[in-house]
Amino acid sequence: MTMVLLSSFLAGTAYAADASSTTQTEEVRKLLEEYHLSKPTDDELNDAAIQGMVDSLHDPYTEYFTADQWKDFQDYMEQTYVGVGIVLTEDSGLSYVQDVIPSGPAAKAGVKPGDRIVSIGGQSVQGKSFSDLNGLLIGQAGTSVTVVLNRDGARLTVKLARSDVQLPIATSSMMPGGIGYLTLSAFSSDAAAKFGDELAKLEKIGLCSLIIDLRDNGGGYIDQAQKIAQDFVASGVLAHMTDRDGKDHPLELQGTAKSYPIYVLVNGNTASASELLSGALQDYGAAKLIGTKTYGKGVVQQILNVPSGGVLKVTIEEYYTPNGHKVDHKGLTPDQVVHGAAEQLIAAYRAAGGQSLTLTAGKGSVTVNGVRTGQSAVVRASGKPFLNLRLAAAFSGATVQYDAATRTILFARGGQIVRIPVAGPSLQVENGVSYVDVKQLAQWVPAIAWSDSAGTIVLNLKNQ
Repeated sequence: MTMVLLSSFLAGTAYAADASSTTQTEEVRKLLEEYHLSKPTDDELNDAAIQGMVDSLHDPYTEYFTADQWKDFQDYMEQTYVGVGIVLTEDSGLSYVQDVIPSGPAAKAGVKPGDRIVSIGGQSVQGKSFSDLNGLLIGQAGTSVTVVLNRDGARLTVKLARSDVQLPIATSSMMPGGIGYLTLSAFSSDAAAKFGDELAKLEKIGLCSLIIDLRDNGGGYIDQAQKIAQDFVASGVLAHMTDRDGKDHPLELQGTAKSYPIYVLVNGNTASASELLSGALQDYGAAKLIGTKTYGKGVVQQILNVPSGGVLKVTIEEYYTPNGHKVDHKGLTPDQVVHGAAEQLIAAYRAAGGQSLTLTAGKGSVTVNGVRTGQSAVVRASGKPFLNLRLAAAFSGATVQYDAATRTILFARGGQIVRIPVAGPSLQVENGVSYVDVKQLAQWVPAIAWSDSAGTIVLNLKNQ
């Protein structure tokens, strides 16, 4: 986990060092420079000495940055990078475009979600990891890269000029039934303002309940979490901040509570400021958490300017939720545990009172009521589409359980149970994952209407 929880201020601090230890360090440095076979430079030994001090603390969140590293870290916090604006996903060993960042080079060139990546910069993508592919896409601003795509069987070649790309911090949409969906990707320096803008849009349309998506949000600035919390909590404490002497420095809240129900989606990558906000909303009963246990980063860093150059990020406090729950190395336990990205969204939608569901699955992504997740869910056998069984159950409002005695899967919905033979034609198993025949699923759940076109299946379920 590289995203961190930071305070929102910079400070310059200098400390006096013990003279004898300083002299000894300098003596060792000079001897190494003079005698070591590798001919180390003064800068190399200085960097190594700093890194050695930091490493001795055994704290992954305390770090030293050079000027260039600090700029990269700030860009990371603000969700900006130099590239082409493509988010990749994988399905059956093939690489696809999951999302295209608005106003980025790829969007301007007409690249679309669902396009299959054939090659990048003349190199085939076959067998390459996401890290390898992203390495081919990013680069210096002003340079270009040629990407070959396959769209519905037609080959397209686009030349993309790399430039600064701003990943969306906050986005929102309205689902059927007046259920708002608002996702926050990071607690950047302007996250609260962007979150507030999206929330205002939803409330203006007519918001009955709200889903806040903090999955894969690794955190950011404390003050942004504090401002967002004040949109939902009338008064109280955001968190108890405990310093190195055990003194509590509570972060106060003075805001406005909402009358509509709120549900927060979390997962194992929900960390730091995300946990700070989620823990407060959970403790005050302002929201229910849905998903899986969070990461468990419950410590706070301060940014210190090093007078001679560089920046030091130092852990200075541990925080606890308003009710005193420890977060560090423990995480937050959701009110409703649900596995799977699309399944979590469906669970939150149902908890919020939603009844009409539309699921689109194909080419490395699943879309639930217009919200896309990077999740492969469809396989094909004998020309028929099969949908991930657990996703099919979540969509149908059913539960599934394996009966070892009869080697069948029990598909239970509305008091009715269907036994699916593991070795039967209605089930397909690939890499240990079970998939169910979509046509058969629609027969078990008559309320499902579905279609299959161009490798994509669409399922509709209304008035459950």
